[in-house]
Amino acid sequence: MADTAGMPSAFLQYGVNEGYFEAEGLDVTVDVSIGGAAAVPAVVNGETQFAGSNTVSAILAASKGLPITIVAAGTRTMEDPGDDFARIMASTSSGVEEAEDLEGATIAVNTLENINDVVIMTLMEDAGADRTQVQFAEMGFSDMLPALANGQVDAALLIEPFVTMAVDQGATEVASPYAESRPNMMVGTYMTSEEYVAENPETVEAFQRGISATGQAIAEDPDAFREALPDVTTIEPDLADQIHLPAWDASVDLETLQFLNERMVRYGLIDEEISVEDIVTAPTD
Repeated sequence: MADTAGMPSAFLQYGVNEGYFEAEGLDVTVDVSIGGAAAVPAVVNGETQFAGSNTVSAILAASKGLPITIVAAGTRTMEDPGDDFARIMASTSSGVEEAEDLEGATIAVNTLENINDVVIMTLMEDAGADRTQVQFAEMGFSDMLPALANGQVDAALLIEPFVTMAVDQGATEVASPYAESRPNMMVGTYMTSEEYVAENPETVEAFQRGISATGQAIAEDPDAFREALPDVTTIEPDLADQIHLPAWDASVDLETLQFLNERMVRYGLIDEEISVEDIVTAPTD
């Protein structure tokens, strides 16, 4: 199982450690070395059975004709944008205090031409700003805090624990782009190849149940998950107590997929909409 390092991989590793996948007869190994752009080809060529990525990456892959299918949802936004795990943070010297101030700004994002572009431009449009007048700079999350501090960028789209770290360093909280673009947005997904689903339907359903059980356990006892974070990530205990957790719900939200599908065409990430229903494999039970 490939996943990017951070909260999504922590979610999976917690589920593994707590035995939710073993209870379904699965021996799951979380591999954070295969992430980002490499996750999709890894499942297509059979290097890994499942991969965690974001919804826009899944739509991009499908638009290119790659035989992937979404089997479960990953991270979701919180009901209250102020409680969300992702935030645009700005340097105090940038003059950026709200979404409309992003016009003319340079914003750090971890991946170009992906979900970051979509939510930031949506946010700007909703605020009445010119979305074409923004520059994106690609860098890792760990590099964004010093880039803010030294004025290399005006703002950065951060996720936890970097949001809390930026707040502690005095950065300005501008907006929660995922939660404000669409309430309860399904940000993350778990996918596999169409071939794997066809050949291993029982394994896919077992994986879906393991994801669902893990999400339910964290929803019922988030403090237990926080306590486990120092063991499944590099997050220190004090920081684990402060950060905003994502919401998790294994069910795939077709409305989020369609919203992003439409926005991706609007912003030029894909030429035409795909049929989002065709890239989802829902549980049968």
